[in-house]
Amino acid sequence: MKRRAFVKGLAGLVLVGVAPPARAGEKNYLRLRNPRNPSLLEKKHVPGVEVPLRVKAGEWFEVRVRVGYLVEHPSTPTHWITWIALLCNGRKIAEVRFPEGGPLASVATFRIRLKESAVLEAVENCNLHGTWISEPVKVEVS
Repeated sequence: MKRRAFVKGLAGLVLVGVAPPARAGEKNYLRLRNPRNPSLLEKKHVPGVEVPLRVKAGEWFEVRVRVGYLVEHPSTPTHWITWIALLCNGRKIAEVRFPEGGPLASVATFRIRLKESAVLEAVENCNLHGTWISEPVKVEVS
């Protein structure tokens, strides 16, 4: 058991090394480094946020998050997404947890409403490749 924890710790150190520096007050999430030339790892792990760009104040709408914005995450017994969270202006407002072993597709749909324009982001955690954050999406409220 100690060896497993040690190996997981090493993997985390390696992953942190490839991430760009975090902004002040931001967790050290992995993110898309070059949108024009994403790596296969980024294609499979950066969450994609599907949301209307304009909504009416106080009306419910859906936000769909897909892990792997260009290539679907594999979700196998040894490689799966443990959770997906939705951030609104940097604050977590919803989260879905997935069972161990990858029996479910790495997709979550949240039904939310906003009073004013906001920035939405999705964060996901892969049991092997760390915690990734989406590109921010501005939703205008009228």
